[in-house]
Amino acid sequence: MVAVILERAPSSNATRPDRTGAALGVLRGLSARIPRDAVDIAAAGTVVAALALGTLTLIATVTTGAEHRPHLAVTAALLAVCLSVYIRHIAFAIRDAVPPAAHITSALLAALVVGAAPILGVAWLNTVHIVAVVVVLTLRPALALPIAAVLIAAVAPSAALLGATEQEAIWLLVTTAMRVVAVYTLVWMVVALRRLRSAGTALAEQAVARERLRIDRTVTRTVHTALVAITESADRAENFAARSDPVSARVELGELVATSRSGLAQARQLIRSFQQTDFRREIASTTTLLAAAGVVARIDLPAEGPPAQAEEPLRADLRHLLARLLRDGPTEPVRITVRQVRGRWQLECAVEARTATTAGELG
Repeated sequence: MVAVILERAPSSNATRPDRTGAALGVLRGLSARIPRDAVDIAAAGTVVAALALGTLTLIATVTTGAEHRPHLAVTAALLAVCLSVYIRHIAFAIRDAVPPAAHITSALLAALVVGAAPILGVAWLNTVHIVAVVVVLTLRPALALPIAAVLIAAVAPSAALLGATEQEAIWLLVTTAMRVVAVYTLVWMVVALRRLRSAGTALAEQAVARERLRIDRTVTRTVHTALVAITESADRAENFAARSDPVSARVELGELVATSRSGLAQARQLIRSFQQTDFRREIASTTTLLAAAGVVARIDLPAEGPPAQAEEPLRADLRHLLARLLRDGPTEPVRITVRQVRGRWQLECAVEARTATTAGELG
């Protein structure tokens, strides 16, 4: 967090501090409503950029010759309708979805843009990129790409037929293609960010599910087995007592006490193992995360492994190494090695011929 300290100069006007405080309060309220998530910010920026590019049609109408300025009101009205349909498609697309009745709204948008071009003139052809973007975002690529290419290619001859010069027609063709590429790229980036976040969430959920299954198997193997043995010993002791055999009942009760103590010790050891993550499992989780990020990692860990007092420093080094590999994203496979050098446990990561070594504490 960055703190900004404002010092107010002394003033004889008594109302100025109140006005300044009110203004700062308004600014703080506005900043509190700004989305903090990078995906939400990118999505909002995409919508704003698409809307800004769409309004260039109105600017082009104002700056053209006087013969088209009487159509300014009609242009503004039609542009408002077209942009509302356009922004609706964009809003669904950045959520990786297609709006209901998308084909009908796309056809309506195309009819408005193509049908109004002979009346509103060359400036109205700036809206062709809106139709091309909607087609690319709505239809399958096999159909969308040819249709979008035809729409873009038709801009230059249409502009020439409507009285534009050769330079104006070529410029309109180039800018239309650039707008389509720009808007589609922004939408694609937002969708990619959402899919990446969803993949990370799914990966975390799978890791949690695997850990729950492991804990369930461990509990079943230890505590549940001990409880079953205790129940069986108690039933046998009760049967011996019912048959007036106190000696056998006393032996069963002794076994029951021994089993209870053993089960309690196993439960305590199990709780301690849950509180302290095993270093081998943490390395396995690291390779899973790296594989999800496209980094191939090989592990070289001794059979006995590091002692308990050396695991915590190595675990911290492993987290730093994971963060660095995810940030750098090496294209070559890496080898993570844990070994003891001169009585000191070390975590090494080798990428091709380069080696980065991080030392843990003494074993």
